[in-house]
Amino acid sequence: MSDTDRLKIAFSNLENISPHKIRSPLSQPRRASIAMIIRIRPKNSSYEHDKLESSESSSNISSQIEDNNNNDNDSITDLEDFWKMEWVKNGEPEIFYIKRALREGDRWSGQMAFPGGKQDTDDVDDLDTAERETFEEVGLDLGNHKLFMCIGALDDREITSTFGKNLLMVLCPFESPPIEISGSEVASTHWVPLSIFFNSEITQKWEPESIDLSSKLAPKSWILQNIFKTLIGRMHFHCIGLPHVDVDGVTTRMLRLWGLTLQMTSDLIDMMYRQTEEPPRRLDAKRPKFDYWDVNFFVWYFLRHNRKNYKRQISELKTRRIIWAGGWREYFMAVQKSCIIATIIRTLIALLLIRKLPSIIIIIKKIL
Repeated sequence: MSDTDRLKIAFSNLENISPHKIRSPLSQPRRASIAMIIRIRPKNSSYEHDKLESSESSSNISSQIEDNNNNDNDSITDLEDFWKMEWVKNGEPEIFYIKRALREGDRWSGQMAFPGGKQDTDDVDDLDTAERETFEEVGLDLGNHKLFMCIGALDDREITSTFGKNLLMVLCPFESPPIEISGSEVASTHWVPLSIFFNSEITQKWEPESIDLSSKLAPKSWILQNIFKTLIGRMHFHCIGLPHVDVDGVTTRMLRLWGLTLQMTSDLIDMMYRQTEEPPRRLDAKRPKFDYWDVNFFVWYFLRHNRKNYKRQISELKTRRIIWAGGWREYFMAVQKSCIIATIIRTLIALLLIRKLPSIIIIIKKIL
């Protein structure tokens, strides 16, 4: 099955399956929205893969597209007409990503992401937030329905603090089939071929993105940071290296996709299978790991029921995605329990060694 056929299935699922919506509690009313933008690039086109990253403004590009549409006698009025076009049938679907600028205080600083941001009081709804933030960050006017069509929404997600202890906001992902960059928030933009996400040699290769939890658990105490670093170690997230060729057509670099953006990308890919079709391994199937084997073992043990439930419902799209989303909440609960248990065990072992230290010294002296 071609990538375009998979995309058609995803659009059909998005239109027919209602997304799981999360209402913001009174204690934390903040919401945010992102836009997952997809295009189909004609394979016989003369422009380079990332030509839209040139210095040409998005407003000029939009005007050119609109002029072309006005001159086209076979104007497209719905998706069915769109899929019938020859260049679409033979085209290559691509997903739009941004790389966030390095900014102090931004928890996603320097990461690959989708355009979007926090909801303003003037925004009518979550979709309005996604459209406004996308226009502010990259200059694409998703509200122009001559150029863009909102296909649907993926399930809402809860964004929490470290270990899922506190709810920070509710994230609402929307899908819509040279970019003007906001210098303060976006460092670069990239169109990534959809075919990459069906290549298991790329998506299932373990290339971790490691973070130091000690600075997050105890940001103001270097003593506690060193204690946590010793007892818990680092946290390693599954990361997909996306091969990317710069606009010069020569320089190749790897874009690192991980964390929340990888999870939402995995949700989108999961929608590209029929509702009764059993999908392959999810892109984010590998949960984050820790330096120490005992912490990983306890996390694996506490998640055993979630794994069984997911396998039982894997052929039901609507059910399995809810179970998987719930699995992340269970994962962070499991991490909390595992870290507490591992810390207690290490502390007891350390106290035992301290108590037995004189005896150990005597034994060493006898050996020497």
